[in-house]
Parts: sequence; C-alpha cells; structure tokens
Amino acid sequence: MAEQNRRTAEQRRAREAAQREVDRFIAYLQGLDTIDQIAHQGRSIMGMWADFEGRPPSGSRFSEFCVLADKLEKIRLRNTPEEFARAYERLSAMSKKSPLFVEALVVDRFYRGRTKVAVDPFTEQRYEIHWNDAACAQLVGCTVKVFQRRVTKGYSQLECRLGFAEACAA
Repeated sequence: MAEQNRRTAEQRRAREAAQREVDRFIAYLQGLDTIDQIAHQGRSIMGMWADFEGRPPSGSRFSEFCVLADKLEKIRLRNTPEEFARAYERLSAMSKKSPLFVEALVVDRFYRGRTKVAVDPFTEQRYEIHWNDAACAQLVGCTVKVFQRRVTKGYSQLECRLGFAEACAA
C-alpha cells in the first residue's frame, strides 16, 4: 500500500517545478506592489499642511520634477526576469478557469509552515499563529479537506500547463 502512494522522481520534479512557478508568481505580484509604492511616494497637500501646522510654507524654489524623474527611472530600470512574467501569465490564465485552485496554491506557498506573531494590545500577551492547513483553510474560507483538494488539483493543473505529461493523464 505504501509503495502505491510513493511519488516517482518525475512526479517530484513536476511538483518542485510547479512550486517554483507559484513562488515566481508571488514574487511578480510583490514586485507590482513595489512599483505602486514607488509611484505613490512623495508629499501630499494634506501632509504638507500638517507638517507646516496649517501655515503655507515659504517657497524654497525647489522643483519636484527631479523627484518625479527619479521615481520614473526606478520604475523603468526595474527589470523583471522573463520567467517571472511567464509565471504570472500562466497562473493568471489558470485563474480565469479555476480561481479557487490558484488562490489555494498561493495561500499554500505563501503562508503554510510559517509562524505569525501577534500581540494582544490590551493584555500585551504574545500569540504565535502557526499557518497549518486549518489556518490556511480558514483564510480561504473552506474546510481543511476542501483546501487540501484544491491544492492537489491546482498543482496537477499547473504541472500539466508546465508540460509534465504524467500530470495531464491524472
């Protein structure tokens, strides 16, 4: 019975490739977030109003244009490796057909096995939350069995998209 459930070397390679693909997808999404942060850096009217305590600042003749040019240069020079863009395209296309599977894969790779530390603001007691299947399933909004099934089917679909023939047969 145990022999029947063992993975072959090809199945392990397919799963590792699929996990790397999900990791690249997450990294690509985090890079997009970085671009958004770069674009929104800077001073706002309300921020300057608070900084100068409601009095208009005296002019320093400083041009904000050089700061804007620097931001645009950071965005332009941010080069994303090609395999990250391909991973984003592949998983985005997969999410159009089966968004629950992609969501489960991302939660599985991003959260599972990690520990989150939280402090209760009232008692200042420290809590550690270990991201296991139950915590991940709660985040996704399903039962543990359904979460595990989504992860398994999601990896099977992704392995098939990556060209592993054994995954397509299953």
